[in-house]
Amino acid sequence: MKKKRVKIKYSPELAGRMYLFFLSYEDRGAPSFQKFAISIGATSEDVERFREHKNFDRAYRECSEIRRDYLIDRALDRRFDPSFVKFLLSSDNSDTETESSKEFTLRLEVND
Repeated sequence: MKKKRVKIKYSPELAGRMYLFFLSYEDRGAPSFQKFAISIGATSEDVERFREHKNFDRAYRECSEIRRDYLIDRALDRRFDPSFVKFLLSSDNSDTETESSKEFTLRLEVND
């Protein structure tokens, strides 16, 4: 029999919990939103859904910066492969660029 997954509800404290998760991360590997989701019994889809809330979205963006700094620091002291960190960071940026390019449309018309 297949278990029915209980949908996690948003609560304002989740933004703070996520922020603390990223700041105090000391496990192998790097902090991620997937690992945070698992730590609270949620899915990455839940975490994305929570971004509808202003405070959570702000914390999400700050945690992205914390993750970026974490990866760079580990690459600089050679605990992580610098080439792989570069790949991870460029894939993060391409997602952001794609999202932001969907937000704005510019149409130019030239009249003689």
